[in-house]
Amino acid sequence: VDPTVGAHVTSLISALGGPDHSLPNHPYVLGDDALACLKDLKRWIKAYDEKLNRLDVARTISKTSLVTEDLLQILTDWEASRTRCTMNEFRTALACLELVVPLTWPLQLEGLRNTMATNKHKSHVERAQRLYKHSIINHPTQKVLRAVACIALPSISLTPRDRTPRDEGIIRLVLYFFRNIAMIDSTSDSDLDEGLTATILAFAQQSIFDLINALGSGVSDVLKVIDLQLLELVFQIVKGIDPDTLHCKPSEFITKQAQSTLSWLRLENGSEVKSKVTATRHNRFGTMTSLVVADKRRLTVSGQQALEDSGSAMDKLDKLKKWRRPPGGFRRTVRNFNNDLQKKTLISGDAQKALANFVDEFLDSAFNPLFISIRKEIERESSRVEDHHEEQFLYLVSWFLSAELVRQRTTPNADNGFALVAGVLDQQSLVTVTKLLRTAVENKHMRKLGYAMHCFKQIILLTSAMSSSDVETNQEIAENMISRLFYEEATLDLLASLPNVLHGTSVSLMAACCDLVYMVLKVLESYSKQNNHLYIRGKKRRSRKPKSSKSPDDTNDRGYTMLSSDEDDSIAHQQSTERYFEFARFEQQFFTQNCIDMFRSVLATYADLSDQQIKRIIAFFHRIFFKREEEVLLYRLDFMLVLHRCLDPREGISNSNSARKEVQLFMNHYVRKLAKALVDRPALYVELLFTKMPDTLFFLKYGHDEEKHLKRKREKTKVAVD
Repeated sequence: VDPTVGAHVTSLISALGGPDHSLPNHPYVLGDDALACLKDLKRWIKAYDEKLNRLDVARTISKTSLVTEDLLQILTDWEASRTRCTMNEFRTALACLELVVPLTWPLQLEGLRNTMATNKHKSHVERAQRLYKHSIINHPTQKVLRAVACIALPSISLTPRDRTPRDEGIIRLVLYFFRNIAMIDSTSDSDLDEGLTATILAFAQQSIFDLINALGSGVSDVLKVIDLQLLELVFQIVKGIDPDTLHCKPSEFITKQAQSTLSWLRLENGSEVKSKVTATRHNRFGTMTSLVVADKRRLTVSGQQALEDSGSAMDKLDKLKKWRRPPGGFRRTVRNFNNDLQKKTLISGDAQKALANFVDEFLDSAFNPLFISIRKEIERESSRVEDHHEEQFLYLVSWFLSAELVRQRTTPNADNGFALVAGVLDQQSLVTVTKLLRTAVENKHMRKLGYAMHCFKQIILLTSAMSSSDVETNQEIAENMISRLFYEEATLDLLASLPNVLHGTSVSLMAACCDLVYMVLKVLESYSKQNNHLYIRGKKRRSRKPKSSKSPDDTNDRGYTMLSSDEDDSIAHQQSTERYFEFARFEQQFFTQNCIDMFRSVLATYADLSDQQIKRIIAFFHRIFFKREEEVLLYRLDFMLVLHRCLDPREGISNSNSARKEVQLFMNHYVRKLAKALVDRPALYVELLFTKMPDTLFFLKYGHDEEKHLKRKREKTKVAVD
C-alpha cells in the first residue's frame, strides 16, 4: 500500500468519531466533521481505487474497524432515533451507505484488470468482505439491514411525479447493498457460519423480504428503474436452492446430497459391497502384480487391489493416468463451465421455511409485474440490460415455474390456478425465450444456452401439468401454448440442432439438452396424436423461375427495382406458408450419431445423475431401438460398455435406485436382439467398432444394398424451323 494513501485514509478514519468511554454505556460520538470525513473517504475510493484500477484504499480500510464498528454503529444509532433525527443525521447515514456499498461490492463484478497491484490485494479484500458480512448479519442489535432499508423509505413514499433522480439513486443504492450481502461468499472460512442460511434468516427477521415484494409489485407502475436491481437480488437469494425442497415437511427435508450419503453408508455397513481380498496380517507388505495384455505388452501394478481380477488392475492404472496439455495451439472440445445448473446449496429447516414464505408471497404479488417489466426491457434491447441480466432472467423464470409446480402439487390453489405465473407464459414471453435460446446458439454462449434450455424445458413441464389438470380452462390454455410454442418451423429446427451444437461440451450442458430433447419429443408426440391436423409455419419452398424483365421506369436513381405496396405484400406472403407437421420426420432429426453420442456420454456419468435423468435417457434409447426399429444405430461396442458399467455389481447403479430396473430390462432386450442380428448378418461383428454410415445402415438393417434410381436427364426439345 502506498504510505501516503494509507496515512491520509487512516487520518480520516480517526477523525470520524468513536465511543465515549466517559459515559456509562460508551455511546458512539461523531466527530465535528464526520460527514466531511465520510465524503472524503468516498472520494478516495472513487479517485484512487476505481479510476486507477487499484485496491490500496480498500486494503487500508480492511486493516481498520471502520466498517465493523464505526459505520454499523452510526447506522443503528440513526435507525433507533430516525423519527426525530435531523436532515444532517440522515445525510450522515446516507453517506455511510454510500461508503459501505463500494466496500462490499463483489470484485468479480468490478471488471478489474489483472495487475500486480490488484492481485496483491484481492485475497485480503475478499477476506475483509466476508468479515463485513459477518458483522452486518450478526450485529448485536440485529437492525443493520433494517436501518439500510429505512434510508430508502422517504424516497419510496413519494409519488412518481415528485420522485427525483436522486431518490431513484437512493433506492438502487439500497438494493445494491442487499445484493452485495447476498452475493458475498462466506463459506470458504470455516470459522464464519455465514452462508446462505444466515442471510435468508436475517432478511426474514429484518423485513427485507417484505421490502422486495413491495418494490417488485410496484415495478410496472411507479418504480420502473429498479427492475434489474431486483432481478439481481432475487437471483442471489434463490440461486442453487432446489425448489422441490421448499414445501417439504420437516421430516421430509432431506436433500439429495444427504440421501446419497445415507445410501453409501448403508452400502458400506451392509453386505452389498464385499471385497474378495480380505484383511489379513499380510496386507501390510507390498505387492507387485505383472499383467500381460493382448499385444504381449507387460504392465506392472502395485498394491493388492490387482489380486482381485484383471479388471481391478486396469481400473487402478486408469486412475493413475494424468492428462497433459499437448504442445502447440490445442483447442479443448470438452470444457468445464462455471454454471449454476447443478450446483446445489444446503440450507437449514428454518431458512427453508422462511424462503418458502417469501417465494409464495413473491409469486402472489411481485412475479408478474417484475418479469413483465424485465421482458419488455429485453425486447427493446435496452442499454441497461447486460448479458448476465438475460441469464438471470432465464434462470429465475425456470426456477419460479418449478416452485409454482411444487406448490400446486402440495397446496393446490383452485381459485388462481396458474394465473400467478401468466406473465411469462404469454406469446411475447415465449418469443423472448426462443430468441434468447437462438442468440445463445449463434454466439456460442454456453452459460446462457444452459439457462435457456432449462427455461424452455420448465415451460414445457408447466404446460404438461396444465393439460393434465381437471380445470377445462387450464387444458385449453395449455393446448394453445403448445401450438404457439412449436408453431414456427425455425423453432423446431433450432431444437433439432442443439445436440450437434452441444456434442462434446460439459456434462451439465449435455444433460440439460438430453432432458429438453426428451420433453420435446414426448410433448409433440402426444400433441400430434390428439390433433390429427397440426400445422406449422415455415418458409415456402419456391422453384426457380426466370426473372421477369423490368422496364427502366421501374428503377430508381441507384438502380433498385421499385415495388408497389401490393407487390410487397404478396412477396411477404409468399415467403412463409403453413404445412402439415409430420412428427416422424421431426423425430428422425434426433436419430443422428452426435445426438446418440451425447446421450451415451451423459449416461456414462450415471453416478452424478438422478434416477429420473437415467430413466429419460433409457426412454430415448427405447424410442430408437423399439418404437422406430433403428436398432442398428445402437449396435456399438462403446454403447455396450456403458450399459455394462451401469449394471456392474460393485461400481454400477445401486440396487436401491429405481432406474436400475429400467436399465436391466433394456439391456436384456438389447442383448437378445443383438445376438439374433449377429447370426443373421455376420458383417455386424466388424461394424460394432465403427460409426455407421448411411449405406451401411441400410445394409445392416435389411441385408441388401439400397437400390438407387438415377433420374434421366430430360432431352431438350428440338424445334424444326422451316
